[in-house]
Amino acid sequence: MPFAAGTATAQLAVVLPVAVTYLVVFGLLVRRARGRPGGARVGPGHVVPFAIGAAALVAIGAPPVSTLSDELLSVHMVQHVVLADVVPALLVLGLRAPLLTLGLPKAALRLAAPGGRLGHVTALLTNPWLIVPLWGASQIAWSLPFAMQATQTSPALHLLQHATLFYSGVLLWWIVVDPLGSRRRQPRFGRLAILGASRGVTAAICLPLTFMGTQFYPAFAETAAARGLNPLTDQQLGGAAMCFIELFVFGFAFVVVFLNALAREEREDELRQRAARGMA
Repeated sequence: MPFAAGTATAQLAVVLPVAVTYLVVFGLLVRRARGRPGGARVGPGHVVPFAIGAAALVAIGAPPVSTLSDELLSVHMVQHVVLADVVPALLVLGLRAPLLTLGLPKAALRLAAPGGRLGHVTALLTNPWLIVPLWGASQIAWSLPFAMQATQTSPALHLLQHATLFYSGVLLWWIVVDPLGSRRRQPRFGRLAILGASRGVTAAICLPLTFMGTQFYPAFAETAAARGLNPLTDQQLGGAAMCFIELFVFGFAFVVVFLNALAREEREDELRQRAARGMA
C-alpha cells in the first residue's frame, strides 16, 4: 500500500518554511555575534554545517526522496536516519560555542541559565537520563510495523512521526555538542556514553533488518515489487544503509567528542598548575 496521497506535498509544505525560518534566525545570530567582542571566532565552521543541515532537511522532504520513501523501505529508513540523526547533528554543530552566547540577547541567556525563570526547563531538556530514553523510544516506536502502517494512511500522523524523530534528535545532539556549555561541570567523557547508548538503540533496529530473513513490513511489498525490487532485499538494503550511516556518524562524533574532552582536561590542568604556581 503506498502512502496516503499528498503526503510528499504535505511534508515539503511543512519542511521548507521550517528550514527557511531556521536559516533566517541563524543568520541573525551570526550577524549579532560577529558584531560583538570575540565574534571573529564565529565563521565558516558554524555556517557550513548549519547550511548543509538545512539543505539536507529540505532535500529529504522533497521529491524524489520523499516520493521514493513512500515506495521503498530502504529509502524510507535512510530518510529517518538523516532526519533523526544527521540533520540535527549538523544544525546543533552550527550553533556551537561561542555563537549562541554571543548571538543571543543577554536577557534570553539569563532566562535559560540555572536560576533563571526558565532554568528548570533548560535543565529538564538537557538531562541525558530523559533525552536519551526519549530519543531511543521515538526511534523504536516509529520503526514498529504497526506504527509504520498507521503513518501510511494518515499524512498528519506521518508528519508527527517526522517531527518527533527530528526534535528528539535535536535534543540528543544538544547534550552531546553542548552549545551553551551548560554541561562543562559534568564528567568530560560522559558524552561518549551518551553516544554509545544512542548507537545501541539504532543497532537494535538496523541489524535485524539487515540480517533476518523475515519481511517485517508487508505494506512495502507491493510498491517495492512494482519498482522491480524484492521486498526482503529492499528491507535488507534499508537496514544495511542505516547501519552504515549510524556507524559513520558514531565514529566521527566519537573522535570529535573524545578529542574535545581531552582538550578540556588539558586546559583545566594548565589552569590548576598556573593557580598553584601563583599561590607558591
